[in-house]
Amino acid sequence: MFRHKMKSGAALLLTAALFAGGTPASALYSPSVNAVTKQVTAQGKTFSVSTVTVDLTDPTLELAPALADGGIGHDAPLQAIAEREGAVAAINGTFFNAYESDPYSRYPNGTLLQAGEAMHSGENQTFILNRDKVPGIQFVDLDIAVRVSEGSGTYTINPWGVNKYYGEGSTDQIVWYTPDFGRWIGFPNGTKVVIEGGLITRITNDSVQVPAGGYVLFVGNSANNRQYVLPNLDVGDRVTKELMAKGEGGSSLNALSWLAAIGAGPKLVTSGSVDLNVNRDGFSDPKVTQSSAARSFIGIDGSDRLVMGTVPSATLSQLAAIAVQLGLKEAMNMDGGSSSGLYANGSMLTYPGRELSNALVVRKLDKPKVQIDINGQPVYDYSGFIVKETTVVPIRPFITAMNAGFQWDAATRTATITNAGVTMKLKDGSSTATVNGKSVAVPVPLQIMEDSRMYVPLRLVAESLNSKVDWNSRLYRASVRLP
Repeated sequence: MFRHKMKSGAALLLTAALFAGGTPASALYSPSVNAVTKQVTAQGKTFSVSTVTVDLTDPTLELAPALADGGIGHDAPLQAIAEREGAVAAINGTFFNAYESDPYSRYPNGTLLQAGEAMHSGENQTFILNRDKVPGIQFVDLDIAVRVSEGSGTYTINPWGVNKYYGEGSTDQIVWYTPDFGRWIGFPNGTKVVIEGGLITRITNDSVQVPAGGYVLFVGNSANNRQYVLPNLDVGDRVTKELMAKGEGGSSLNALSWLAAIGAGPKLVTSGSVDLNVNRDGFSDPKVTQSSAARSFIGIDGSDRLVMGTVPSATLSQLAAIAVQLGLKEAMNMDGGSSSGLYANGSMLTYPGRELSNALVVRKLDKPKVQIDINGQPVYDYSGFIVKETTVVPIRPFITAMNAGFQWDAATRTATITNAGVTMKLKDGSSTATVNGKSVAVPVPLQIMEDSRMYVPLRLVAESLNSKVDWNSRLYRASVRLP
C-alpha cells in the first residue's frame, strides 16, 4: 500500500473577511453551510480551529471530490477549484505527489469516487456519503474489474488501478483510464484499448485521448500481457466494468450506492472516541505520525452533518483530541502541511501554501437535484430537478432504462414513446400530450434545456407507460417501478 509523505509548511489562517461579513457580491452562498473559528482546548493546549459545517441533506447541495483544471495529475489553487466547481464549501483532499517535477504527473494517492464512478483507486480510510445522504468513515480498498465479452465467452481483467501510471519500468501494469484523467495517454511500452459505447473501437500503440463517456485500458508491454491479455481483446468486443470495493477484513462493499467518497487518513475518531492507529492505516513517516504541522480533517457530527476543519499546527494525536472536543462521532485526517486549506461561502478561511491536485467540494446547484432509481437500481448518468413541484428528467436515458421505444420528429418537434401497447406523444412546448390518441394535460411541457437534452415530467411519462413512481421528499428521490 503506497502512502505519500505529508508535506511540511505552515498554513495561513485568514478569516477576517468572512466574519466581518466581507463575502464578495458574486460569491455563492448557502444557509446550510456555516463557518466559524473557535478556540479548542485538547491535551492541555488551546488551538485555533476553523470549521465549516454542512447539512448534506439540502437538495441544492452536492458533495464531490474535485480535480484541478486539466484532470488527474494537474494542480491548481484551492480557491480556483472551488470557484470553478460552483462550491459553497471546500477543503483540500487526499495526498498527492506534490514534489513531482512534471507538472502533469502530480497524481493523487487516495480513493476518489463520485456517483458510483471511480475517479481514482485507492486503499485508505475513506469518507463516504451514500445515496441516503448518510455519511460514514471506514477503510476501503477500491478497484474495478473489467469484463470483455465476445460471443458466449467472457474474459475478466483486474487492472492495477484507475487513472494511475506506474512508470515505464512497470511493463506488466494494466490501468483503467476515465475522462477524469483529462490528458492524452501517450505512455510508452503499452497498448491502448479505446472503449466507446461499451465496445472496443480501437487498439493501438499510438497516443490516445479518453473519449467523452468512454474509457481507455492501458496494457503494459510485458511478455505476460502479450501472451495472456492482448489476445483476448478485439475491436468490437463488448466491455463492462464492475466497481470492486472491500472493507476491513475483505468484506464486500456496495460502492455503487455511494454519491461521493474520498480516501486519506489516518482515522482519528470512531463512535465519539479517539481511534488513532497509524500502523493499521499504513502510515510510518514521523512527519505524519509525530510532527506538529498544519492539519486538515473531515468528520461527522451528532446530526450527521459534514464538518470540515483546519488547525494551524497540531500533531495527529492532538488533532484526534480536537475532533472529540468538537463533538464529532467520526473523523479522519486529510492531506496537511502546505496543502491544508479551507473555503466557505466565497471566502478562504485557510490558504494552502501550494497548489492542489484535488479537493472535497460542496457544490451549490441552481435547482434541487432529484435522484432517480429504476427497479431499485440507482441511475447515475442523469438526474432530474423540480419545476413547479413537478419532477422533470431527461427523456432519452430514462426511456432507455425503461426499455421503451422512442422517436423524435424534428419537423413537428414531437417525441413518440412506445411501451407495452402504449403510445405517448409529447410536443416541445405544448401543455398537452396524447396517450393512445387521448389528450392528457401536461404539468410542465416537454422542453429542450441548455444541455441539449429533452426534459419531460417523470410521473406523467412513467405512469402513462404503466409504471409506478414513489417520491421520497427527504432525499428528493423518485423511485420508478416498471411493469
